[in-house]
Amino acid sequence: MDPVRRQRILETLQSLAQPGLAKEGLLECMRVLDAEVVAPDSGLPGDLDHYLRRRSYEKALVYLQGGTPGAGTCGRGA
Repeated sequence: MDPVRRQRILETLQSLAQPGLAKEGLLECMRVLDAEVVAPDSGLPGDLDHYLRRRSYEKALVYLQGGTPGAGTCGRGA
């Protein structure tokens, strides 16, 4: 994945994690992340694409920080 794009996604996810984020800030972050997923040339790694499409933003953040997100309930990989 393009490093600039990776950084933009990471910063957006970190913004979402900030306490007290105003509604407009939240909506803008979601718009940015939704646009990343639907971009024709997204080239996102499969797991990251999955997390962002399902709006599992905490898991996406853990993934980008090099961690291993916990299993969810979507049934993927079962």
